Amino acid sequence: MPSRLIRAASLPAAILITAFAPAHASTGATPYGVEVCTLTGTSGQYSVRVRNTGSAPLARADVTGVKLDAGGQAQGNISVSLTDIPPGRYETAILARHGESAALVSIATYQSVNGVETRQQELFAGKVAHVSPGSALQYTLAPLAVRGWTVAYGGPNSPRLDAGSAVLLAYPARSGKKLDTRPEAGRTPTEVVPLAPCPAPRGK
Repeated sequence: MPSRLIRAASLPAAILITAFAPAHASTGATPYGVEVCTLTGTSGQYSVRVRNTGSAPLARADVTGVKLDAGGQAQGNISVSLTDIPPGRYETAILARHGESAALVSIATYQSVNGVETRQQELFAGKVAHVSPGSALQYTLAPLAVRGWTVAYGGPNSPRLDAGSAVLLAYPARSGKKLDTRPEAGRTPTEVVPLAPCPAPRGK
């Protein structure tokens, strides 16, 4: 639906406060690293902001969402492609406008490698469905908006996550593998980070 395939203009990174620190931040951002946060307007508008934290431009970031009805049930997919994101800048994908409802499903990032757009990272939006303190696998993760998958995650050095909180599951892309709508069964995410609302610009 053309009216949904919208992106906001790039803005200076200085007005964006980091929504979360990736687990690999201490070793330096990867060339395809991104930070993601969400924006919800007072009338129900819903957007996803993708910031390039790497050292190379992102050729593309494909944002997939799902439309929700009044009962929170999925009613159809939404796809927004953000292109040419320089390091330190961000683009915003608008998934829902006034009176609509939507939720994030996944994000795939691409770089240009030898002139070919190559998928670098796959991010899936989820929520913490269950917390098991002291367990070898502390967390059970489920989709943020729709049913269909669960992922066990955690260990002694895992970040603290609260039940019901929104998270992003990150996986490096594998060549030749078609991007799925859910994490691959049995594959452990390389990291799980909070999916937080975007903070207000400074001075507001």
